[in-house]
Amino acid sequence: MAAATRAAQRPVSAQVVGDAFVQQYYSIQHQSPGLVYRFYQDISKLGRPEGDGTMSITTTMQAINEKILSLNYGDYRTEIKSVDAQESYNGGVQVLVTGFLAGMDNNTRHFTQTFFLAPQEKGFFVLNDIFRYVEDIENHNGSQSTANEVEAPLTPDQENKDNAQSAEPTPALPKEPRFRCPLCMCPLVEEMSTKCGHIFCKACISTAIAAQGKCPTCRMKVSQRDTIRIYLPATE
Repeated sequence: MAAATRAAQRPVSAQVVGDAFVQQYYSIQHQSPGLVYRFYQDISKLGRPEGDGTMSITTTMQAINEKILSLNYGDYRTEIKSVDAQESYNGGVQVLVTGFLAGMDNNTRHFTQTFFLAPQEKGFFVLNDIFRYVEDIENHNGSQSTANEVEAPLTPDQENKDNAQSAEPTPALPKEPRFRCPLCMCPLVEEMSTKCGHIFCKACISTAIAAQGKCPTCRMKVSQRDTIRIYLPATE
């Protein structure tokens, strides 16, 4: 029992955290893009390139949700090429992802995305997120604006007038679905991820490992020490 307790308290490597996060994040981004905002907090910053190559910054969960939905990620299939993770400041984890998005017409666009996962009471949340298409990097670097191209700032009266004209009702956040354990087919309870990235109830995967020492989904050899407690955005 003492050995089991020490194993449970053993710190998990940054790479294991990064792999588990990436598997969850892109799966939900494709299947339920309306839930991706749950990985963030109101202090989070999300960076996405605009049509002119500049990087826009979005903050607050409501605004991040609206931004993500506007990009229609659900219409694309994400293929991950590499995931690299490092331990970072104050227990956080820096994650670098490369991959590509494939559309319905089979056109692909390669991307790179970096996350800073900040620790919280239960797991981590995305504090910083920067995404850019690889083929746009050279265009972005070659399109620096000159001082003469910078527009004059709006006066307070002009800004208030523009904001009043463009204000629209804020859509309600989508309801959350329930994710189910592939073993018991019930809503996940104390969800755990294996080192191969598959997710089960804690009791279910513990029983499966004790019985066969393999992941029930991909049959990779795993032990109890190869599992990590995770917190999906749509589970309690």
